[in-house]
Amino acid sequence: MEIILVILVYGGFGYALYKVAKSKNREPFIWILIGLILSPIIVLIILALMPTIKNKRKIKKKRVKN
Repeated sequence: MEIILVILVYGGFGYALYKVAKSKNREPFIWILIGLILSPIIVLIILALMPTIKNKRKIKKKRVKN
C-alpha cells in the first residue's frame, strides 16, 4: 500500500516538473529524468528559479511566386 502512495507522489512531482519545464521552454522529459535520479523537490526548486528561455524557432514564410 505504501508503494502505491510513493508512486503517486513521484507521479505528482513528475507532473509538476513537466508543467514548470514546459512553461520555461525547457525540455520536460529531461527534467523529469533528472528529478527521478536526484530529488524531485530539489529539481523543481532549481527549475522554478531558472529564467524562461525565449523561443528560438523561426517561422519560415512561404514565398508567393507571381
